[in-house]
Amino acid sequence: MPPKSLLFRYTLILIIGMSALILLSLSWPRLRASLRYLPVDTAISKYWETREADTGQLNALIVRAQDSIALHDHYRYWGGLSELQILSGQDMAKPYWQRRQLLEQAIVSATEVVERAPAKPRAWLRIARTRAFLGYPAVEVIPAWKMSILTGRVEPTLMLVRLELGLTYFDGLDDEAVLLLRDQAVLTWAVHRREVLKRLENGSLDIALLREVLAGRHADIIAEMEAHLGKSG
Repeated sequence: MPPKSLLFRYTLILIIGMSALILLSLSWPRLRASLRYLPVDTAISKYWETREADTGQLNALIVRAQDSIALHDHYRYWGGLSELQILSGQDMAKPYWQRRQLLEQAIVSATEVVERAPAKPRAWLRIARTRAFLGYPAVEVIPAWKMSILTGRVEPTLMLVRLELGLTYFDGLDDEAVLLLRDQAVLTWAVHRREVLKRLENGSLDIALLREVLAGRHADIIAEMEAHLGKSG
């Protein structure tokens, strides 16, 4: 083989090798972050299956999520961190000041999510619910609640919670928000009728407020709700 051909081949191999090393060095932090985050992902998935959190592991998992963020600043890791902080903030074994601090941190983490990926209805709702729980004024709760609907109107797992929260802040809703609440009420009724009726029975949903929200347009839904309450009463 002519020397020029050998030189060209070796140069090509060198370029390919250097390119591979550069790509590996660029992807390595992301890979490390993903591996570091695996236990967090597993723990959160397990919680949603069982609705039980291992409080003894939460602090270590929070550190893992923070480490993952330090390695690769991604909205997914901020979302996991926010969920863990909320779970830890619900641990009644902790003093009140510590639980409140964790919940405040959860709001910050969820805000980091929506700053990086605005179309995350679950993160918006987490912000709204946590602010509501901590007693924030309506003007700081309602906008996040609205964004949860606007970024994911048809999200079956979020509908009931959004309906309850919207009714709680009904007096502070503007015309646009009332329309969003009406839409959520109709969708929730269509998807979760049994759960809506159950919540009407136990008082989690206020029939008087629903009557006001749906008045003039969905008399059939109100009639069904009232008929059910009449039977159960």
